Amino acid sequence: MDERHVGRAARQVGLSQPAFSNAISRLRTRLGDSLFVRTAQGMMPTPRADQLAGPIRSALAQLRQTFEAPHSFDPSVSAHRFRIGLSDDVELRLAPLLARSMLSGELQMQTRRLDWLFTVPESELRNGALDLAIGYFPDARQLSPGLVMESISEESNVVIARRGHSMWRAKLTLDRFTRLDHAAVIYRNQLWGLIDNELAARGLRRRLRLALPHCLSVLHAVSSSNLVACIQESVVQKFGTNLNLRSCPEPLGLPPFVLRMVWHRQRDNDTAHIWLRKLIATECSAQSSQAPNTGKSRKSRR
Repeated sequence: MDERHVGRAARQVGLSQPAFSNAISRLRTRLGDSLFVRTAQGMMPTPRADQLAGPIRSALAQLRQTFEAPHSFDPSVSAHRFRIGLSDDVELRLAPLLARSMLSGELQMQTRRLDWLFTVPESELRNGALDLAIGYFPDARQLSPGLVMESISEESNVVIARRGHSMWRAKLTLDRFTRLDHAAVIYRNQLWGLIDNELAARGLRRRLRLALPHCLSVLHAVSSSNLVACIQESVVQKFGTNLNLRSCPEPLGLPPFVLRMVWHRQRDNDTAHIWLRKLIATECSAQSSQAPNTGKSRKSRR
């Protein structure tokens, strides 16, 4: 319409002149109108072409605006539903943040506790049952292709007991540790915890008297008995004082656990997913900065 010249119009839309002429020919057949006629002033539109020009320009402008506008996520107007799999101690850390964040717009959040503390729920991330998984997963060398992993903080285990417990009368050695009566967080699909496996590798065994599926239950059990427990330091920092608990470093010398987020590559550039990941990573980083051990955020792909 604007160029009045087949060759210039073809270059404008990125086609060769023959391809452009063929496209015009198909339009003429489809619409039953010549659309353009050759004159001394160039290719002039017919009344039918003039009639179509306005609606077509409007439609193209709307498409251009749609595709060129930056795609952003606004939680205040979104009704997005997020599904996260995580360990129960991480849920305790993040629940206040998630609750505050869901108050804007119509956002929804559903969390589900992981079946295995140290295993990535790969099938659920692949089939979309989970948008994100957060746990103490192995590093990216053991991650299946198509998944993305980001390390967001580090966590140490400590031994806890109620104030006044006989454990506090002397230094906690590994030998004393194994002779104490223990409570532990044991997930439903696990026969033993990490501590039991570490002790077994050294030919040792602790007196595991009470196995519970939630870390907060273990804190309450320890605070009201002579049991001790080895548990994540961040949970103790948050709830230990009100439960009259004390803590000390565990005697096995375990390296810090690395808390990691995992998601499917398909969601890598999803703006709602990016918003959620940044929200969680920022919160975990802020919490870690208040603890002795801190970890930098690192992303890995497979």
